[in-house]
Amino acid sequence: MSGVVGWIDYSKNLALEAPLMTALTGTLAQRGPDDEGVWISPHAAIGFRELDLGVDGRPFALEPGPVAACVVGTPYGLDELRRKLPGVPSGVSAAELAVRAYLEWGTGFVPWLDGPFAIVIWDGRSRELVLARDRIGGQPLFFTTTPTGVLFASRRDTLLAHPEVKPRVDVDGLRQVISHALPTGPIFAGFEGVGQAEIVTFDGEGRVRRERYWQLATQEHTDDLDATVGTIRGLLEESIRLNLPEDSSSLAAMLSGGIDSSSVAALAAAELRRRGHDPLRTYTIDYLDSEFQADVMRRTKDEPYARIAAQHIGSAHTVISLRPSDILHPLVKDGLLYATEAPTRIYDMDAGQHIFLRHTAATGSKVILTGFGGDNAFLGSNWAIDRGLVESGTFPWVALAQRHGAVNGFGTGLLNKETLAVLDFPVYYRDTYATAIANVAHLPGEDQWQRQLRRVSYLVLTLFRTDYAMFSAAGLQARSPINSYKLLQYAYNIPAELQAHGGMEKGLLRAAVADLLPEEIVQRRRSATPVSNHPDYPGQLQAELKEILADNQAPVRPLMDLDLAASRAGDPQILAENRIARADVELMIQLNNWLTAYRVRLALQ
Repeated sequence: MSGVVGWIDYSKNLALEAPLMTALTGTLAQRGPDDEGVWISPHAAIGFRELDLGVDGRPFALEPGPVAACVVGTPYGLDELRRKLPGVPSGVSAAELAVRAYLEWGTGFVPWLDGPFAIVIWDGRSRELVLARDRIGGQPLFFTTTPTGVLFASRRDTLLAHPEVKPRVDVDGLRQVISHALPTGPIFAGFEGVGQAEIVTFDGEGRVRRERYWQLATQEHTDDLDATVGTIRGLLEESIRLNLPEDSSSLAAMLSGGIDSSSVAALAAAELRRRGHDPLRTYTIDYLDSEFQADVMRRTKDEPYARIAAQHIGSAHTVISLRPSDILHPLVKDGLLYATEAPTRIYDMDAGQHIFLRHTAATGSKVILTGFGGDNAFLGSNWAIDRGLVESGTFPWVALAQRHGAVNGFGTGLLNKETLAVLDFPVYYRDTYATAIANVAHLPGEDQWQRQLRRVSYLVLTLFRTDYAMFSAAGLQARSPINSYKLLQYAYNIPAELQAHGGMEKGLLRAAVADLLPEEIVQRRRSATPVSNHPDYPGQLQAELKEILADNQAPVRPLMDLDLAASRAGDPQILAENRIARADVELMIQLNNWLTAYRVRLALQ
C-alpha cells in the first residue's frame, strides 16, 4: 500500500535529523516492503516506503523553493494529468507530476485524480504544507502539531515513534477505541486525520485550512429497473478496468462465494481474458478440523460456494486452510495489533483474516481485489433492511447490539460503572449520530421510510467505505471495485423499492452480474466472514482473562468490573454459547494488550 511520514519544523534545521527521519520511515516497512526514499531540507523532511506497483511516488523536489511532493497509493488519471502539462516527459514519476501540477494549478488538480491515493506537498516558497486524500479514503493520513511545526504519517504509531509525541488518550480517544458507533479514528490526544476527499493546508503562521472537494449528492433517480441494472453493470466494468494493474502477475482476488466477491472476481476474470492475460488467481479461507456451525451471521460455509464460483469463471483457485489453533499464536496476536493499531472485539474473525492475508502475500501477490462495498452500496447488511433498526433513531448497528442486550454497544459488558459514567455512551451515541446525519439532504416527496433508508445509506457510505489496515500490514494493496465513487454516488440515490429488487439483499447487484455466475452463487444469501468453532478458543479467552485478573498491574483492570469478569472467567460454558459475552472478553483482552504495547497514558478526567 506504500506509506509516508513527514516532519515540518519552522525552527529546527531538519538536515541534522536524518537518522531520526530514517528511523521513522522504517516504521512503515510493512506497508512498503520494496523500496525506501527520504528527502530532507532545512524545514521539511519526507520519508517514503514503497510497495512497487509501477507508480513512483517517492519524494521529488524542484527548485526554487523547494517545492516537494510525495504520492502514496495508485492514483488513476496520471496519464491525463501528464497530457495537460506542457512539455512534461512521459516517464516522469507520480511525485514529479504532482509537483508540476501544483506549480501550474495549485491544489486544483487533486479532484482530477481517482483511485486510492494520498498526496503530500511542501511549498518552501510560502512555507505551506498540503495533505490530500482520495474520495473514498483508501490511503489513511494522520497528523499532529508540535510547538514549532507539524508531523504527519500513514500510521498512528509512526507519529508515536517521534520523541516529541506521547501516547496520551483522553475520553474521546477511548470512546473511539471501545465504542462501535464510528470507525476508529485518530485515537490519540492531539491527533487528527485528513478526511475522505479532503485537502488540508497548513501555513507558516500555524493556521489550518480544510477543504472538501467531493461529497455524496442527493439527486432524483429517474432510471427504471432495467436502466438501473444496466448502469450498475457498466459502472462495475469501468471500475474493474481501472483497478486491474497492467502487470497482472502479482494480482489476486479474495473469493468467498458470496455475491460481492464473486461479482468482482467474475468481472476481473473476464477482463483479464479480454486482455489475453493468465487466469485470475483467487483465494478462499477455510478452517481445518472445525465443523461449520450456522448462526445468525453465517448461514452457509464459504469454501464450497467459492469452489463453484472459481470453476465457473475459470480462475486458478487456492484454498488457504488454517488450523483453529493458528489464531491463538502470540505472533498472530502481536501482528494483528500492529496491523489494526487498536483493539478488536471480533478477534477470532480478524485474526483469521490477518493470517489469510499473510499467506496470500507470501504467494507473491501485491494487489488483491475484494468485494468490499457491496453491503454499503446496496444496503445488504442485516441491520440495513430491518425496520426496527433503521427507525431506531441511532446508528442501526448500535441498535442491533442493544437489541441483544449490549446497551452500550458490543464488547462493553465488562466495563465498570465508573468507566461507563465517564464515557457516557448514551450521550456519545446521540451526539455523534446527530452530527453524522446532519448533512443528509432529502428530496421533496420522499416518504418517511425512504428518508430513513437514505440516512442509513449515507452513514454506511461515508463512515464505512474502507478498512484496509490488515491488507497494508501484510504488504498488500486492496482494491475494491464496488467502492468506485461513481457507483456509490449512483447507488446512494436508488429508491428503496428498487434496492429491494427480487426480495433479496443486494438484489440489484445480483441482477447486474447474473449472466456471469451460476445460479447457486446468485441466489446465495449473505454470510459473514468465517470463524473457527474450535472449543479451545473460548477456553483460551478465559485463561487470558484469568491472567489479567491475577495481575494487579494489568492496565485494563481500572476500567473493568472485576467481579463480573471473574464470573465470566469461571463459567466454562458462557463464552462457548454467548457471542455477546465472548465479545466482552475479547475486547478487554485486546484493550489490555493495546494499553501495554503502546504504553498508553489514559487521561480521563
